[in-house]
Amino acid sequence: MDRRVLLQGMGAAMMMSSASGLGAQAAGDDTGVVYELRIYHTYPGKYEPLLKRFRERETKIFARLGMHVIGYWTPDDDPLKGNALIYLLRHPSRAAAKESWATFGKDPEWIKLKAESEANGPFVEKHDITFMSLTDFSPKV
Repeated sequence: MDRRVLLQGMGAAMMMSSASGLGAQAAGDDTGVVYELRIYHTYPGKYEPLLKRFRERETKIFARLGMHVIGYWTPDDDPLKGNALIYLLRHPSRAAAKESWATFGKDPEWIKLKAESEANGPFVEKHDITFMSLTDFSPKV
């Protein structure tokens, strides 16, 4: 997968996130807003079950825990078409992101959902995670 091509395609998402009025943040600043790009690569036959889990339940857990999702995407082109879920989150800081994921990982509803939905094997073969900060020249839409 060419991450540069993927990030170029995320321009609309970045414009949407900058429209939130958060402004630009310095790269690596643990006290400023960060964006987290996640790409989940699924095992064969696990793509649709992953989408179903997100659509029906996982997104609700994120919302309940205060995790702010900018959006979800499914690739239209190979090699990722039909085997990857992409999503973007906004966190108040890198530390807040770490705390959110720790809370999510211990959440009883999530633990039960993962165990039930993956009883016949895990959905995600690998995941890519990239933390990003807005530049000072990001569009203000």
